[in-house]
Amino acid sequence: MNGEDVSREVSEPHGGQDTRFGRGPGAVAGAVYGLVSIIAVIVGASHFDDSAGRVFAFAVVSSFVIWTVHVYASILAESGSELAPWRSVLIAGVRHEIGIVEGVFVPLLILFLGAIGWIDDGRAIAWSMWSGVVLLVLIPLFWLRRTGRSWVGSLVASGACGLLGLGLTWMKVLLH
Repeated sequence: MNGEDVSREVSEPHGGQDTRFGRGPGAVAGAVYGLVSIIAVIVGASHFDDSAGRVFAFAVVSSFVIWTVHVYASILAESGSELAPWRSVLIAGVRHEIGIVEGVFVPLLILFLGAIGWIDDGRAIAWSMWSGVVLLVLIPLFWLRRTGRSWVGSLVASGACGLLGLGLTWMKVLLH
């Protein structure tokens, strides 16, 4: 395998498949991971009297750190096996982990709306968590149906993923 083959293989994860949200398994996995992590961060960061701005700032920084660590791990994994050019390995790492960014987008947007005063702080925090739960139900449903899975199997997987989100939101009740 020459350097050009390695570069193409690294820059086209999943066989050249587009990995933007809903188009590749890596993006779907990243989106689910991003949602679970952002719900957990919001649960851990929010208290009864917290502002949405404070929770938003903490969630943005935490999400960035989580995403950066995942990109670094992808780069490390890709660069260890072959002498691929750093630029292509970096681009591949960012592409491979973009699902995490896509997964945290909606909850962070809702928190941002609370931070700027468009939504009450308490509602923004609660809605951001619930948006994550709803997305945890919808992502497996649409992904599995798109890949040809049965309705029953898709609904079971969606329910299981939704229960994970509900479990995380229940942690807020237990912790606070």
